[in-house]
Amino acid sequence: MSSETALTEALDRLRQTSRRIRDLEAEARRLAAAGNVSGHRRLMVEKTETLTGLPAALSDLMAALPPAQARQITDGAKDFARRAGQALAVGSPFYMSSLLYPDDYVEGEPNDLERFIAELAGEA
Repeated sequence: MSSETALTEALDRLRQTSRRIRDLEAEARRLAAAGNVSGHRRLMVEKTETLTGLPAALSDLMAALPPAQARQITDGAKDFARRAGQALAVGSPFYMSSLLYPDDYVEGEPNDLERFIAELAGEA
């Protein structure tokens, strides 16, 4: 596999993950608004578990990338996974929901994962 193909595939996987997380968050907000606390929590756990799986989801592509680029992607994925693991350990739906969003986040702006993807794609 060429490095261009590997990068394209990595970006595709990251974008799919990002869309999945946005979908989970939207459904979780809908459930919370309807008073379904357990449903909201279940979706926040799913979001968090999705982030913990990022390094494994990308690992098969790293050998085809230049070492510096592979390290950048691996380090970023591991950082998302680490923070998600902390959120799971704490067990707080609030902590899980705030993953990817800095304190000064404004609705409609890209979250941390989306910014990471844009940076990798040369769009940042």
